[in-house]
Amino acid sequence: MVVTSTVLLKNSPKSLYKYLLRECQKLPKGADEFYKHSVKQSFKQHVAELDPERIQQIMEKALLDAKWIMQKYKKEPSPYPPKI
Repeated sequence: MVVTSTVLLKNSPKSLYKYLLRECQKLPKGADEFYKHSVKQSFKQHVAELDPERIQQIMEKALLDAKWIMQKYKKEPSPYPPKI
């Protein structure tokens, strides 16, 4: 089981949902709306889940995915000059 400090902070599905939507606001225009929709659909899909262990797995996966997406869109200056 993967345990991160973020998982400890986001101990309920509702707080995770709010956190993920706030993270989407940090993304570029277009991507933010796509991922907001994705977050909402994912939560709707798993709303009937009752097994606490499965819920924890879903939450951990969502946090890992969010971390990956944020890293993907993170703007880092290139050490090379732009090509013309």
